[in-house]
Amino acid sequence: MPKKVRKKITTVLEHPLHVPVSEKNPTGITIRDRHLRRLKGTYLDAAEIESIFKNYDRKGIIYPTKGELKEYKDADKYDDVIAVWTDYFNKKFNADPPLDLDVVKALIASESGFRADPRENKKAFGITQITPDTLKIVQDPIGEAKEFIFNKIRQKDLKDPNIAIPMGVRWLFRKRATAMYQLKRAPDHEELILEYKGLLKSHSDYKKAGLKSYRRAYADLKK
Repeated sequence: MPKKVRKKITTVLEHPLHVPVSEKNPTGITIRDRHLRRLKGTYLDAAEIESIFKNYDRKGIIYPTKGELKEYKDADKYDDVIAVWTDYFNKKFNADPPLDLDVVKALIASESGFRADPRENKKAFGITQITPDTLKIVQDPIGEAKEFIFNKIRQKDLKDPNIAIPMGVRWLFRKRATAMYQLKRAPDHEELILEYKGLLKSHSDYKKAGLKSYRRAYADLKK
């Protein structure tokens, strides 16, 4: 007689977690799920990322706006990567409303100017400027992003946009949740970007500067 497989259903609750105040987290508060939750396809390693992207059903998916960010040499180079992974995570998280692809594209413009390995910021890496702390969080099976994590991704792997972009998109979904908790409402796209940059509740001068290049890129994409 075949063995019955019991499906485990877990109620997910979130609660604030106090952490050391830093430039990235000036509020000293992050959000952590109280109970373990898993989504189908929880783990993405480099091989699975490559396989999903190669075999993804692109029929009917939406692409970010093309041809408007003329100041960036490779502005449209990663449109397919952005489209696939934004669609993937919108479906994985049942996003309502879905994450706007132009938000992702404008974020990349502001973080790296579409350069795969920018050198200006020694504390963040790759085209989506993932920090070592973020890399650790999105790979922690019991951490705050545990419902969908990456596996065996090294810091040097972030130099590959095909890895850094899906990780950046996944982190945007986490930042949407933490921004919503702090604001007690859904964040708008600029608030989401500020939270991604660790500046939503900051009073420093970096807040205005951090949003300036994103706002310009997003406006150009929405012409």
